[in-house]
Amino acid sequence: MAARWLANLLLALMLGLLALGIHHELTVSRLPQTLAGIDPADLRLIEVERTGEPRIRLERTGDGWRMLEPLTLDADPGRLDQLLALIAAPVLRSFPAPSAALDELGLDPIKLRLRLDGLTLAFGGLDPLGQRRYVMADGLVHLIDDRFHHLLIAPPIDYCSRALLPHAEPPLFATLNGVPLAAKSLKSLIGLTAERVEPMTGDWSGEPVQFKFADGNALRFLVSEDRRRWSRPDLKLRYVLTDGMLLELDPTAIDPTPPTPPPDLRPKPPAAPSLTLPSDTGARTDDALAPDPTAPDPGAPETDPDAPVPTDSVGAPPSVKLSPDDMGEGRAGFGDELYKDPPTGFGVDPFAPDPEAAAPETAAPGTGAPPDGAWRVHPLIAPPARRP
Repeated sequence: MAARWLANLLLALMLGLLALGIHHELTVSRLPQTLAGIDPADLRLIEVERTGEPRIRLERTGDGWRMLEPLTLDADPGRLDQLLALIAAPVLRSFPAPSAALDELGLDPIKLRLRLDGLTLAFGGLDPLGQRRYVMADGLVHLIDDRFHHLLIAPPIDYCSRALLPHAEPPLFATLNGVPLAAKSLKSLIGLTAERVEPMTGDWSGEPVQFKFADGNALRFLVSEDRRRWSRPDLKLRYVLTDGMLLELDPTAIDPTPPTPPPDLRPKPPAAPSLTLPSDTGARTDDALAPDPTAPDPGAPETDPDAPVPTDSVGAPPSVKLSPDDMGEGRAGFGDELYKDPPTGFGVDPFAPDPEAAAPETAAPGTGAPPDGAWRVHPLIAPPARRP
């Protein structure tokens, strides 16, 4: 009797385990396939690449998500939560990518990519029947509900945090127009969230507000007169608050941050004059600075232009040829007979003064040359006879 009850109990346990297995199998099989089997808490890097648009690069730090490109500031956690919901998007249908006409699906060429660590998702067009989005990953094309495309094509400013100040490290000191802010006003600005963030365009006026941090870095704003618009010139962003802030001053407040190093007031050496190189592009700079050998020396003594040129001077004096025809430089001969020399005395002026021959009684003493105005006798003309 006891053995029968024991057998029935074992059968009941087996039936119960079988029923649990069947229920689990049916439940799991009914769960739809998700787009990416990644836990959002494990993600460290997100990149959104779009054709013709700047890349958006986000990185998870110990204090939350931070944008690295195209701007460097804290990222909006709410926008990131909406984007990461894409990971758990149910896949309605899948098929191999090689068997599909990717160009007709908007996946060739790829214009939109989302990188989640090592996983790359390529987004294509819409299914004309169900208005679902084509997404390609790991060689498969999936169909998902089109609920995330607007997040991927949003401008980078939509991913910027609306917090006025970075949450990783609050500032320790602040000034308005160079006057310290009261501790109460500084505390009210820490953790303040703007209504919206917009591009900084148009009017760039405002009173300067500077926040200083423990490491000595500073963050500067231009605040409007109503204290609602806080502009960051370094990022060209404007934070618009819902209500204006009341900023109280405390001139007696002491700056606890490291002092800013004073500017270098030493006079700078004059800039070197610009050098104009010669027109020849191959010329060296030192050649351009070398003095011109043909230029006159300003320190040389003045010379008489009528003085005779010494024979050992550089270059020979110009000579005049009284040939009947222009034989040209380097030609020889006489007329058309180039092998003959011209006759003696050809081309020589018989009436030209002879520098070598001079009358003994008219020669200059010690030089052998006649003085100015003395007659010289040509060797071809006989000298006149002297009278006794």
